[in-house]
Amino acid sequence: LMIEKILIANGFKVFLTRKDEKAVGDVSDRAKACVAAGCDFAVSIHFNGFGNVTANGTECYVPYAEKAANIEVGFYNCLTKFFKERKPFARSSGTKNHAKILDKKLNLATKKFDAVSKETDYFGFIRTSWQNGLSADLLEVCFLTNRKDFDTYWRNREDIAEGLAKAIIEGFGKTYDPKKGLAELPQKSIGKGRLNKKKIDLKL
Repeated sequence: LMIEKILIANGFKVFLTRKDEKAVGDVSDRAKACVAAGCDFAVSIHFNGFGNVTANGTECYVPYAEKAANIEVGFYNCLTKFFKERKPFARSSGTKNHAKILDKKLNLATKKFDAVSKETDYFGFIRTSWQNGLSADLLEVCFLTNRKDFDTYWRNREDIAEGLAKAIIEGFGKTYDPKKGLAELPQKSIGKGRLNKKKIDLKL
């Protein structure tokens, strides 16, 4: 919701598949909804979790056939300020074997991916989006099951939201206006909800 506000303030039209915690179809349905809404780019923003609480870091999944990385470079620059990069930052998984990871190395200089495969993507959101002509990413911001990652996110959540929004804006060749960031936006709907507490208790 924070990212939405910044994008709208900077002249973007934003379509959200949901604005609360109610489930909205499966991941393919959400991708089809983005396509039907006429989106030029879609991103599914997640937070990771794992039984081994030492697991930590940030990662980005992109379609196998994606070549350009204008937006992903911005995602990288934002998230690696706060979290460890789980190499490589941009990667994909095989449909038949989710454990098979095909690395797509992000080239920060050329803003392209060095490795491209024609295999089918595992993740339904980016697979269905791409099959319908829509470029999409799946972000795993950090591990909420890792104490350090969680604390880092919670302390810096507004800066992270602003950084991700900036990446999208500049990825489309537009100039991000920091005056139209979170500081200048109404705060009523930002940070509200069950996590808006002075003390956060996370049992690991």
